[in-house]
Amino acid sequence: MMQAGDVLSGDARDDLLAAKDLTKTFGGLAAVKNVSFSVSAKAIKAIIGPNGAGKTTLYDLLTGIYLPDEGNVLFQGREIVGLATHEITALGVARTFQTIRLFTGMTVMENVMVGLHHRTKTGFVKSALRVPSGLREEAWMREESLRILDIVGLEMQAESLAGSLPFGQQRLLEVARALATAPRVLLLDEPASGLNAYETRELGGIIYRIRDMGVTVILVEHDMGLVMRISDEVLVLDYGEIIAEGTPEEVSADARVIEAYLGSEID
Repeated sequence: MMQAGDVLSGDARDDLLAAKDLTKTFGGLAAVKNVSFSVSAKAIKAIIGPNGAGKTTLYDLLTGIYLPDEGNVLFQGREIVGLATHEITALGVARTFQTIRLFTGMTVMENVMVGLHHRTKTGFVKSALRVPSGLREEAWMREESLRILDIVGLEMQAESLAGSLPFGQQRLLEVARALATAPRVLLLDEPASGLNAYETRELGGIIYRIRDMGVTVILVEHDMGLVMRISDEVLVLDYGEIIAEGTPEEVSADARVIEAYLGSEID
């Protein structure tokens, strides 16, 4: 069992996660076409593009929800296409979703504890019988859950029902549950969607905090202020293809990006 402090440890490899010529079609339409990119350890990389550009499909390919028609995904140099989603998570790749998927009838802490289960050893029978090893592990899970909730600023809501949280805090709880899996790469899918300006600023600080703990962060996001403020690199998709990749400054000055997506938002 990993101990407190082991979660969120980084990796020394420069290219932690890489996509190689990924292509996925639906009914003859290429949602993702020949996409190749990599993200280095402890970086923040944003993936942007208009609606329908293929961003979520790309996430689904990276995390094993879809199999690509062509291409591969490598994590720490290992090909992971064909692995089940839970196997990819266990390797160290976690994600959130556009639509909040919390257990609303469970407490905030219990939602995080769900994310911790693959890091535990006590089986159902020992847990039900309340044997000492199970009790020790349960105590560790509660302690670790509180530590992770502190990262996203929800430790004071640990005993509240997840469904009672305001929308912005529910988004943060999803981030906490993903962090509970001890990821080396965290994929956030529109984490600022529905947040007000204050909550978005707070989210930027939390993402920095996660990165500083050694986690590589990839985010699909429409809030260009957040993207340009916190990202080390930005990748731009349009109709399933990469049209630009570089620093926020480079991407914001790219004529193809301005035409396809950003326009006056960057001015």
